[in-house]
Amino acid sequence: MVSPAGVMAVTFTNKAAKEMLTRLSAMLPLPVRGMWVGTFHGLCNRFLRAHWKLAGLPQGFQILDSADQLSAVKRVIKAMNLDEERYVPKQVTWFIAGQKEDGLRPKDVEVRDELTRVMVQVYAAYEEQCQREGVVDFAELMLRTYELMRDNAALRDHYQRRFRHILVDEFQDTNKLQYAWLKMFAGPGAAIFAVGDDDQSIYAFRGAQVGNMSAFEREFRVEQVIKLERNYRSYGNILDAANELISHNTKRLGKNLRTEAGAGEPVRVHEATSDFAEAQWFVEEAQQLHRDGVPRHEIALLYRSNAQSRVLESALFNAGIPYKVYGGLRFFERAEVKHALAYLRLIENANDDTSFLRVVNFPTRGIGARTLEQLQDAARASGRSLAQSVGAVPGKGGANLQAFVALVDAMREGTRA
Repeated sequence: MVSPAGVMAVTFTNKAAKEMLTRLSAMLPLPVRGMWVGTFHGLCNRFLRAHWKLAGLPQGFQILDSADQLSAVKRVIKAMNLDEERYVPKQVTWFIAGQKEDGLRPKDVEVRDELTRVMVQVYAAYEEQCQREGVVDFAELMLRTYELMRDNAALRDHYQRRFRHILVDEFQDTNKLQYAWLKMFAGPGAAIFAVGDDDQSIYAFRGAQVGNMSAFEREFRVEQVIKLERNYRSYGNILDAANELISHNTKRLGKNLRTEAGAGEPVRVHEATSDFAEAQWFVEEAQQLHRDGVPRHEIALLYRSNAQSRVLESALFNAGIPYKVYGGLRFFERAEVKHALAYLRLIENANDDTSFLRVVNFPTRGIGARTLEQLQDAARASGRSLAQSVGAVPGKGGANLQAFVALVDAMREGTRA
């Protein structure tokens, strides 16, 4: 007898969120659109779209992906005349994301050395640039939502009264800010159901804090802990090996996995002398399995990172074994898709400098690096966007820039028509 609008379910992947909505639609005789079911970032996006004015954002604010964020940081570093070898853009991007995931604005970051001091300055300049262009990165979605809930008592009270039931998936992967975000939405009378496995916490490098699980039990006075110890995926030998290894971990909540599937094959460990020897061992194993009647499509090779695939693929190719690699670039990471999205962002927001730089010379329009440097210098000097500064660039390059801006303007008028 709970209203759909009073339920929030949050997880980490779009696939899981979509699966939850699909199952709910099949189970319930009512539309589930009123429920807040999605990823942390997806729900924050929904929240900020509804409260964009309170959040100090333009109504049509755009979200930077990782590549666009890196490009934006590079522009800041260049504008500050910093050495990219000392202040590596990718590392500065990680620094900014890390501070945001800890809930820290530039003024809150503790400065212990000169390197940190400069990176905090870059962080501050990057924030100003994003605010000026009306864009946010993924970490900003979370932080801006948390700050708005924290600082606006009326808004916080509204959502805490609305969401009486909050469900959280993959709780072991939450970071400091995500946990604080959850506590903002969970009012005194809210019922929270969290699912997590501290033994599966592998994202510490990304800011995940497995300690959130024990903190959750303590701070929310958890009344009941349900341990799911029956495993449906693995045989006994695999589980026994896993249980033995992970029992050495300290500060775990503890459980002992079991299965009714039987012992299965013994676990074998092969220590190769090199990556080439490892690849050759796998080829020989695959060939033997195939000779024993196992179809090739039932043989899978799992590796830890994409960097390992080259040697393995070479060994398979040289042995004449057909194979298929799963993964690679996702659709929205393809260059042509990013270019198309950049045009759409410019149509929506002419002051989006990151999108401007991505497509200003795609396809080629005779706009070189020198012309773009002049344009960026003019924009910095006037405090205006790149599109607003094209008139300050002289010569043929300036004319090409103005033609590009006119093209985007025409596209914008076309969409309105």
